[in-house]
Amino acid sequence: MILFVVNENSGNGRGKRIWAKVETRLRSLGTEYDKIVTTSESEALSQVGERMARGKLKAVAVIGGDGTLHGLLPLIASSGIPYGIIPSGSGNDTSRAFNIPVDPLEALAVILAGHTRKSDLLESVTEKGVKQHTLTAVAVGLDGAVAADVNASRYKKWCNRLGVGSLAYVIGLFRALARYKPRSLSVTIDGTKHEFAQGWLSVISNSASYGGGLRICPQALPDDGKLHVCVVHSCGVARILMIFPTLLTGSHVKKHRYVTILTGTSVSIGASMSMLAYGDGEPSGETPISAVIRPRQLDFLIAASG
Repeated sequence: MILFVVNENSGNGRGKRIWAKVETRLRSLGTEYDKIVTTSESEALSQVGERMARGKLKAVAVIGGDGTLHGLLPLIASSGIPYGIIPSGSGNDTSRAFNIPVDPLEALAVILAGHTRKSDLLESVTEKGVKQHTLTAVAVGLDGAVAADVNASRYKKWCNRLGVGSLAYVIGLFRALARYKPRSLSVTIDGTKHEFAQGWLSVISNSASYGGGLRICPQALPDDGKLHVCVVHSCGVARILMIFPTLLTGSHVKKHRYVTILTGTSVSIGASMSMLAYGDGEPSGETPISAVIRPRQLDFLIAASG
């Protein structure tokens, strides 16, 4: 049996509309399935945990976005149960990383076909001992400030309603730049320490994009056994605004003076003042924060040619 976890609030209500289409198709196909309709992470964790305890789950599929996927990782990671998504969120960077179709019925076909790919997970730990698994990226600094502003905003709902969820992150950037100040950063990767006197942001990635399609670490793959780190530093607000559009294509990596790319299997980030960290767009504490790659922890449902 396939268990569908439906976040009706995802995409400002798009999750509910998508589920209606998906359920109609499931019934027409005569597919055996179960569903959990939820609006909170704690409720989803509790109910999915109960279903897993009963056994006989063929797969777990989320109707939602990166945040919904993120919330269930503590249960699904290393369980051996295939995990999939029918994207209905704002950013949908996980579905982008695994080439999941945007069309919900095409995404459903991927889940029903049952083909999987072993995915790595990023495991982060803060100084206070808060541990999290992340599929896409942990963003520190300006990125965290943008994510916090977007998540608390009203404009995110309007952007989702208009079908331009990624625009919310652009609005959030301009709002955050109005009050954010760079600070000194230290990034230690596989034991080698790198210092940045004027650090704006540092992103630890397990996939190429974050923030709704920004290709922050274009070489990153969710199954390459590596962490990819992007640090933007040593520049002013005007340069940040010039670099930002290049994130759409990943060409910012050529701006070596202001952008540093590092790779490894373990990373720690410290700062002269505490900086917010967000994993998969969800709060992950503050710096100092460390992360390691956990290879092949997740069986993710993908298209046969993916």
